[in-house]
Amino acid sequence: MPVNFEIVDSRTVRVPEGREYDVFEAIDALPWVDQLCPLMPHQYAVSFKSPVWAWDVVNAMVKATNPESYRAYFRGYQAPNRYWDAPDGLRYWRTRELNRCKPDSVEPLRRVDSGAKPITDWDGPRYAPNGIGIYEADAKGRWWPTAAALASGYQPCKACRRRRHSEVSDDE
Repeated sequence: MPVNFEIVDSRTVRVPEGREYDVFEAIDALPWVDQLCPLMPHQYAVSFKSPVWAWDVVNAMVKATNPESYRAYFRGYQAPNRYWDAPDGLRYWRTRELNRCKPDSVEPLRRVDSGAKPITDWDGPRYAPNGIGIYEADAKGRWWPTAAALASGYQPCKACRRRRHSEVSDDE
């Protein structure tokens, strides 16, 4: 059952019964896994491998109830996500997992509160930098590394290789 946390400040949340949690203790308690995608280096934590309290605390910081969180577009994604730039210098966001990265490890986000809209003419898979030329679309509109990119040593991450073998489209 979701907990309704009150955001006290960027380091503390409180449950309705009054108990306070240190956000950085929660961050440290999560089992972060390195996602070694060469195009989007970040870490993630999955809920079923995480202490419930820690997951809930960090998740609360990413939600709209945190006035420090914001909506922004990343690369070619057509819907904005919600992000929180934490005092530890990392950016946090939620997909199926909790994620974090160094903000300078990827190009800047396009913030909705600054008028950003999705980019509709993205040249490549939505998760890759625009127009980098190492992907090509097949007849079904799925993006795969080019033969030239692979021959030159480009190695897609495990998730992208798994996608190729399972024939999952970029939109799923």
